[in-house]
Amino acid sequence: MKRIKKFYREHRVFTILMAIVLVCMIIIATVLIQCFYVGNTDKYGNRLDGIENHVIEESTKSDYEANLANNPKVRNAKIMVTGRIVYITINFESNCSLTEAESIAAKSLESFSEDIHSFYDFNLTLKKAASVKDNQTILEGFIISGAKNKNGSGLVWNNNLEVKSDSGV
Repeated sequence: MKRIKKFYREHRVFTILMAIVLVCMIIIATVLIQCFYVGNTDKYGNRLDGIENHVIEESTKSDYEANLANNPKVRNAKIMVTGRIVYITINFESNCSLTEAESIAAKSLESFSEDIHSFYDFNLTLKKAASVKDNQTILEGFIISGAKNKNGSGLVWNNNLEVKSDSGV
């Protein structure tokens, strides 16, 4: 104990400054731990408040996919809900045009209730592979995206044009 008192008397300013630095380091470490490790662990924060009142059931998803699959121009459809966004991917047969695909997709959204439309955003991806008909005629394909905001009134499509194939397919 005498050695500590002697060191303090000889190096009073240094000892006080080191104590201040040590206290500051402890405070900084505590704040960083609280911000990055103890804070809100939900990646969505409070953006999903009330989602339990607007749940899209698995039966609704499978009915939607089945209804689209019944259309002769639709090859298959897939729906995925992540947070407040509904992702829909629809693959079309080779005899479907881009405008027909857009109208089928827009009409398919009517199967969701107004409650779902007012809570979720919709993101649609429409795909049709390019194909060859009679070994000469090339049927063009497309990949186009559309979106509907929960506050919006209709779908907005990107302005990509139909896919042109250079190599024959």
